Amino acid sequence: MIKGSAWFKAIGISLLILVLAGSYARAAEKVDVVLQDQTGGTATDHMAIISTPDKVTAGQVSFVIRNESKSLVHEMLLLRNSTSGDLPYDTTAQRIIERKTVKLVDTDDIQPGKSVTKTVRLSAGVYKMVCNQPGHYKSGMDTTFTVTP
Repeated sequence: MIKGSAWFKAIGISLLILVLAGSYARAAEKVDVVLQDQTGGTATDHMAIISTPDKVTAGQVSFVIRNESKSLVHEMLLLRNSTSGDLPYDTTAQRIIERKTVKLVDTDDIQPGKSVTKTVRLSAGVYKMVCNQPGHYKSGMDTTFTVTP
């Protein structure tokens, strides 16, 4: 039998374990990401990444990324946002220099009409979603994604 302050310590530790277990047991938040261009049958006249929602709470996040294009391959990179301004860019290759970024999600190539799901644990902060196919980033395929505490 536990007596005195040892009993309170045991209760406190048990409650802490339950709270921590509950935070890890929370289901991943779902984020729908649509990759669009002019060939996708939507009314868009430009390339875009649309994230719904564009803000989630820190923890597990599942990104369901759908390429709505009829003819172009796209991808989605989730990068830790840099406060130093523009992303490092190779103008000859027309791509972000990935090795100079902090990449948290990389879908690789997503064929037209296909979807990919990626799940990652994110901490609070501001992130950048981009398509790094040649020319796509500079054509508007980027958006900001926020994770709150």
